[in-house]
Amino acid sequence: MTRSFPLWWIVPAALGHFFLFCNVFLVWQHWELLWAASFVFNVAAHLALGAGDWPSPIMFQLPITALVIIWQIRSPWYHGVFAERLNPRLKDYLTDIL
Repeated sequence: MTRSFPLWWIVPAALGHFFLFCNVFLVWQHWELLWAASFVFNVAAHLALGAGDWPSPIMFQLPITALVIIWQIRSPWYHGVFAERLNPRLKDYLTDIL
């Protein structure tokens, strides 16, 4: 008799967000860490309440993910995907770091 691991979804969720934050939107590390802390708290709270399935924690985490991405896109240092369209101060940022 085999039992499936009820928290199988944590690894794909964390890896998916890592890809989004590090490769697509280039989110700052401190915002990534805040997201990770909220993810751990969110999953722990759901487990404590007996909701170990994936839809509920993911639905609670999606607004936090959106908020982190929006904060990054609205920052004057945004240089991720579509930065030329979304960040009017991109040239200033790139000039400062070079």
